[in-house]
Amino acid sequence: MKITLGVDNHATECVSWPAGDGIYAIQCPGFLPGPGRLPGWGYALSYLVLGKEKALLVDTGFGLSDLKSFVGTLTGLPLTVMNTHVHPDHSGGNGQFDVVYVGEHETQETDNGVLFYTIPGQRDACEAVKRCGGYRFAHLRDGQRVDLGDRVLRCVEIPGHTRGSMALFDENTRLLLSGDAILKRVFYGAGVPLSTYRAALERAGQLPIRDILSAHWPEPLGADFIDKMLRLIDAFDPGKAERAAWDEPGMAGRDMRMFCFGRDFDDPDFAALSFYMDQLDQIMK
Repeated sequence: MKITLGVDNHATECVSWPAGDGIYAIQCPGFLPGPGRLPGWGYALSYLVLGKEKALLVDTGFGLSDLKSFVGTLTGLPLTVMNTHVHPDHSGGNGQFDVVYVGEHETQETDNGVLFYTIPGQRDACEAVKRCGGYRFAHLRDGQRVDLGDRVLRCVEIPGHTRGSMALFDENTRLLLSGDAILKRVFYGAGVPLSTYRAALERAGQLPIRDILSAHWPEPLGADFIDKMLRLIDAFDPGKAERAAWDEPGMAGRDMRMFCFGRDFDDPDFAALSFYMDQLDQIMK
């Protein structure tokens, strides 16, 4: 079965909905991430978390809409901005902000604010982003707490999708904002041993998580999804993985595959890892 990338949704504006007590999900315009079987509902989600004194914006989308102004319609609180990781569907709007926080081990995939790859065929950034100047990264550590005033979020490093992927655990609602580190289909792109990812998932699973809010699925995944990912890792068999197409410049010809449970994204049992075969030796260490 051939797996292909998704397409641009052609939207120009953000939309939002309540995702928890004092938390908004923001669907940003842009690309439907792939690869993945069918490939499922995947438009990039940012999250806005409101405290008593500050607000936290988690991820900035592709930069195809004026996200800063949109967030201003939801809150007037002073805003802190972070990327769960620096892939362009999560950091394309960074230029609208002066400082963007990112996990301390994500530095290998950043270069003075420049993203390490681009999406083929992606629309140009919107005018609000084009008019912006530079920004700088600041760093968050595993276990560090972000205090918004009567609301504390704990940083949870989960390397695997990228080396420095950082989730956030909201101690008030017991929701885990996982970025791409935990979601229905994890692109395993960091080339770190799969045992490292498994250990990080186990540590995350020790938190009193009520639900998981991921970056590419509109509904909570449930705390038990971590157990499903652990079972997927334990069953991992590259010989049973499906081939996937990947057209990113410089990546054409690389053998990408997907190992999964279930049929497709709408299957409640679906969970998947996609990976490059040329990283298999590193992954299996």
